[in-house]
Amino acid sequence: MNNCAVFLVLIVLLGQSSFSQISSAQKLIVTVADDWNSNSATVYLFDRSKDTWKKQRYEFSVSIGEKGMGWGIGLHPEQNGEFVKHEGDKRSPAGIFELDTVLYGLMTVPPEGVRFPYRQLTSMTQCIDDTGSQFYNTIVEEGSVRTDWNSSEEMGKVDPDYTYVLAVRHNAGLNKGKGSCIFFHINKMPTSGCTSMETDDMLTLLRWLDPTSRTLLVQLPHEEYHRLRTEWNLPKLSN
Repeated sequence: MNNCAVFLVLIVLLGQSSFSQISSAQKLIVTVADDWNSNSATVYLFDRSKDTWKKQRYEFSVSIGEKGMGWGIGLHPEQNGEFVKHEGDKRSPAGIFELDTVLYGLMTVPPEGVRFPYRQLTSMTQCIDDTGSQFYNTIVEEGSVRTDWNSSEEMGKVDPDYTYVLAVRHNAGLNKGKGSCIFFHINKMPTSGCTSMETDDMLTLLRWLDPTSRTLLVQLPHEEYHRLRTEWNLPKLSN
């Protein structure tokens, strides 16, 4: 097989990988921005119904990275181009991502109706954004591990944004400098890379989530969503 044929086979296999990831999910959170540089977006919620996707009637607007989106590291094939996420770029990651299975928050108990396991943030809860740390892009309790970082998010002090906070599994392989500490949280303002929303919208999202159902986040600019919709097996945004 010549090099060109090998390349074409790899492209097909990578496309099938994204297709199968979406096909194996039971729930989808779809976040679509107008373009790469937009710092606002719309969230759509989908549930699988047999072999099709059923869009929930509830959809809402959110704020994303101050500078827009950039290709992140998730379950999708590596993407190249002008917009690729890196640490400190104030862009939200574009692509397909899993969510953490734990909900964090400032409250002592989770909101009523939320089924995710809950962990209260403390004054020692840190998300490490120092690329030189072995704990880069992880949440730790300061004092439980050896401190080897010079910068981090003191999550217990981010009030009201982290009243409820759900981590996105972006850059799960901990590639240094590729972006860290990506969350869903409240306080609808442009962010450093997270997705922020009104409290009522966050509660609706959290109550819709089911820890027994595989849920994926698809986050893309509008043009990219429609370019990849068939290849990645993404649902239509309108009926």
